[in-house]
Amino acid sequence: MSAGIIYLAAGGTGGHIFPALAVAEAMNAKGYQTCLFTDKRGAALLADIKKLPVRLHVISAASPFQSGIFRRIMALTKLGMGALSCLWHIGLRPPMVMVGFGGYPSFAPLLIARLFGIPVMVHEQNAYLGRANHALATRARLIALSWPQTKNLPDGVATHITGMPVRTAFFAKRRPSCAGDKLVLSVLGGSQGATILGTLMPDALEMIDPPLRDNIKIYQQARPEQIDNLKARYRALGITASIKPFFTNMPDLLAKSDLVISRSGASSIAEIAATGRASLMLPLPSAMDDHQKANALQMEQAGGGYCLDEATISPAFLATRIMQLFEAPAELGKMAANATSLASPQAASDIADLAEGLITKRNAPNLGAVA
Repeated sequence: MSAGIIYLAAGGTGGHIFPALAVAEAMNAKGYQTCLFTDKRGAALLADIKKLPVRLHVISAASPFQSGIFRRIMALTKLGMGALSCLWHIGLRPPMVMVGFGGYPSFAPLLIARLFGIPVMVHEQNAYLGRANHALATRARLIALSWPQTKNLPDGVATHITGMPVRTAFFAKRRPSCAGDKLVLSVLGGSQGATILGTLMPDALEMIDPPLRDNIKIYQQARPEQIDNLKARYRALGITASIKPFFTNMPDLLAKSDLVISRSGASSIAEIAATGRASLMLPLPSAMDDHQKANALQMEQAGGGYCLDEATISPAFLATRIMQLFEAPAELGKMAANATSLASPQAASDIADLAEGLITKRNAPNLGAVA
């Protein structure tokens, strides 16, 4: 028997969507039904997942901070359309609590929920409070944080450090590094791929000495227009490669990886930490408020990886880093173990408990009132 319905709201990238799915799993385990508000990008990201723990509500949304008056007007129009859709869904079936995970698709659902008097909380994935969450912070009962030193927090808001929620499948896949016949290198560019890694990686691997290079197997996420060229380059180098725009079973991929080269979105960092993998992180320079660099530095300070700079990275430097790590399996194993210090196995259930606590407070009688 269902304990009631919980609404979640998340932006359309993996860094927002996947933490929401992890919390949905935890809420479902408590007996709640869960629904997720997101935009078309988020829905497309989830299209290949066979069994979702949530029901989807797709709404219109866009950033109002775009350049150009016409684009801003269009963005505000989309946000308005999204708000009307939220008004319909929330009015028709009010949830017991609303949990937001950042991104502009989360903005309208949380504001509408507040209008209905529904308790609202948000979770911030990055080490820098994002713009949508910052705008919602003073309207939320609570902000759950992934990192102890999260920056850009407004004064006077209640916070609780939960860590970054990750789906349970990632924690179940840990294994020792360098455990297979081949050295497995995974190159991940986030949900939209990374153009620079599509050009950088084959040049770097070409510089690696053949005895080591011949023992490398690569899994690489790339943009569709890069795939044919990458396959041809790796074939010419004698490297076994699997190149795709998106890998649907990320827990399995990370589990068999000895080294991960990745952008440093919050979800990527958390999944690498949960699985316990050594990493080379290349923050996206255009990420809002440079939050990817802040995330990568958290991993570097923990000793689980190295933060690289896209402005100065070269194929020779990357090749040297890869060789240093693959030729020192003990160091690779130490980095993998250090990465797990950033993992938060209880984050999803902690956020679910906090959300449930808001329901309890909402329903509690006002015992302090005197007739």
